[in-house]
Amino acid sequence: MKKVLFVGGVVLAVLVIVLIAFVFLADINSYRSRIESAAADALDMDVRIKGKMGITLIPRFGISMRDVHIGNKGVDVISAEKVTIGLNLIPLLRHEIAISEFGFVKPDLHLERDEKGKFNFEPLIKKPGPEKAYYTPFQMKEFGISKGHLFYTDKKTGGATELNDCDVTVRDLRSGTNGQSEPLKKISFNGHIACGKIKTKDAQVSNLRFDIKGNEGIFDIDPLTMDFFGGTEKGSIGIDITKDVLHLRIRYAASKFRFEKFFERLSQKKIIRGEMNFSFELSMKGKSFDEMKRSSDGEASWQGQNLLFYNLDLDRLISKIEESQNFSLIDIGAFFLAGPLGTLLTKGYDFAGVYIETGGGEGDIRRLVSRWKIRHGVAEAEDVALSTRHNRIALKGKLDFVRERFDNVTEAVLDAKGCIKFSQKINGPFSNPRVEKVSPVKSVIGPVISLLEKTKRLFGGGKCDVFYAGSVKHPE
Repeated sequence: MKKVLFVGGVVLAVLVIVLIAFVFLADINSYRSRIESAAADALDMDVRIKGKMGITLIPRFGISMRDVHIGNKGVDVISAEKVTIGLNLIPLLRHEIAISEFGFVKPDLHLERDEKGKFNFEPLIKKPGPEKAYYTPFQMKEFGISKGHLFYTDKKTGGATELNDCDVTVRDLRSGTNGQSEPLKKISFNGHIACGKIKTKDAQVSNLRFDIKGNEGIFDIDPLTMDFFGGTEKGSIGIDITKDVLHLRIRYAASKFRFEKFFERLSQKKIIRGEMNFSFELSMKGKSFDEMKRSSDGEASWQGQNLLFYNLDLDRLISKIEESQNFSLIDIGAFFLAGPLGTLLTKGYDFAGVYIETGGGEGDIRRLVSRWKIRHGVAEAEDVALSTRHNRIALKGKLDFVRERFDNVTEAVLDAKGCIKFSQKINGPFSNPRVEKVSPVKSVIGPVISLLEKTKRLFGGGKCDVFYAGSVKHPE
């Protein structure tokens, strides 16, 4: 045993001496052109190492490269302040390269899709001949990105997305593709991703964080947190690509989120103040975005109490409608009644004209409930209503996101029984809906009939069809 230990110690000492000698004597920069050519051939893109190269021992044996640029047709797709590659020592002694770790420090990614739908990084991995496997099995202990920045533009849709201060850690990355052309179906890993800020044309998200686990085509993102609504937010996403079509499941909930922040990020206006609870669950599948819309099923809801509407006194507006019937019920704000779905349809709505006509002021919303069921891309109102100091309003109907149209949506101002005092129907495309005139239950021909109607309701006479019997009670 002593001899074995002695021999082992000698071998280890020799290896350490050889390694140290290699680090101090080898000029890794002399291999620059060969490394650039090998990487360019593997990626089928231009690769340039402008900065200094070196060999590292701590925290791991490997190679470091500074000021690295990867591009296509003379334009950078990826540039990084530093790239580190960890190498397994034993395979290296057999003249084999086995990468154990890979890292980018302060990388900039500029991704672009042109009008024809082609990305500026295609092809990122060169396709070999038919006699070779497209992908080969690999294994990596860790892959990381530190302080990354990504800017993506889509010339086909006009959209743009920017991610800042992103850190990515992926561990135990492995693939057993064995020549299959769909490597994501065989990849496995555990990872964590965090981004300081994400900006799109219409919204901004801060402090995005999530854990992700991949297991041969099934990916679970859980938990997922971000600062978008200004409250306690948490969600999860499940992705399944093991079948011929993509299967997607999304859950998200936010409690006590600040309503005004939500609308400010959508419309850059102060519309309402108060706290809301919001949740949705959605599952879909398909090969295209259109197919996924048609297959989407789930539910969405939000509710809140004691909200302050900055720009409009709803009670005053309702009294104006009651008197003259010149205003539209949609002016009350379909986005309140349509909840998280309606905000996407009415985010550009301008209340200035209504505000002036009704004399301005602020209005209270004592309670708001908006619950929807989603089936095959169509959202149907289940319990959708709000109450003010003196009135109660409810909504029924469907929002068809497949055909992008209102489907027999009815908004109604109710009496204490839940019967319609007057109502209005909305149909047609989201972009140009057909809004019918306000329709009272009975035409008010004169003050005598109006007085009789009010007296009859006061003493409980007459019958009516209850339009709404949900959770929002009539104000006392």
